[in-house]
Amino acid sequence: MIIRLMGFLTLAAAMLAISGCEKTPPAELEADARQCMQDNDLSCAERRWKEYLDVQPNEASALATLGIVQSQQGEDADAVVNLQQAISQGEGTYDIFAAYAQSLGRLGRTDEAIDWSYKTLAIVPSLVDVRGDLAKLLVKKQRPYEALGLLSAFDEHLQAIGQQPYFEGQRIAIESAAKPQPGSPEKDQLRLTRMDGNFMVPVTLGEAPVSDFVVDTGATFTTVSEQFLKDSKAKYSVAVTSLPLRIADGRSVQGRGVTVDVLKVGPFTMHDVQVVVCHGCQLLLGQAALSRFDLSSSKVQGVEFLTLKPRG
Repeated sequence: MIIRLMGFLTLAAAMLAISGCEKTPPAELEADARQCMQDNDLSCAERRWKEYLDVQPNEASALATLGIVQSQQGEDADAVVNLQQAISQGEGTYDIFAAYAQSLGRLGRTDEAIDWSYKTLAIVPSLVDVRGDLAKLLVKKQRPYEALGLLSAFDEHLQAIGQQPYFEGQRIAIESAAKPQPGSPEKDQLRLTRMDGNFMVPVTLGEAPVSDFVVDTGATFTTVSEQFLKDSKAKYSVAVTSLPLRIADGRSVQGRGVTVDVLKVGPFTMHDVQVVVCHGCQLLLGQAALSRFDLSSSKVQGVEFLTLKPRG
């Protein structure tokens, strides 16, 4: 009888202890998790977000933040699962997309990583880490000229606003190894992305480094500045000695028409290209060169592409 009574008392005490042990409120768990992140204690943040999701399962913003933390720690398989679930529930910010792309890339899912990197840049084009990593992924997929276009477009934008180019070193590295390989996607076509409202294409003229030209389907000729042509040391013949022009800033200037022996658009070499040259002329690829390509445009979840495919 005494033994039974002791057993009953022990069970009652245990039940009382359980009933008195309340779960931590979600708001407190969230505050703790954010404090851990502020302290850069990622292990603590991951633990607290998991505890929060035990109380508030499938909450999209918490799943997204947990996925970002896991990506930062290199826990890519778990990160992808949580970020994918968050995105499927409508979470869509640049840091979610960036973490998702990074984890996908480290898991070897390169094509998906490229797509999500482009989506990240569609939201915030100034993310240089994302842009640089995306260029590396493109090179890995044997698309070096698409990578060059991506980087030089950004550097061209910086120079236009009076800043130094950011990706000059990476561009030199990619350019030095940019040779179309058998089976490369760029053997038959070149894909471009929009930057600041324009499609930019990597062009090589003479000895000049790969430069970014604006694709202008409404312009008749390709145009370059006198200084650019001189520095390129390209071979050309003069076709028209004097040509009245109106340049982008509205000024009227005198230019000239030349026929360039060789001009490369990405990996594609063209001969005898008509080019207009003037002081202050913008680097622009017009129909004199574009007419040698079939052009097709596409838009994938907010990211605009233009594909150039040589005719014949």
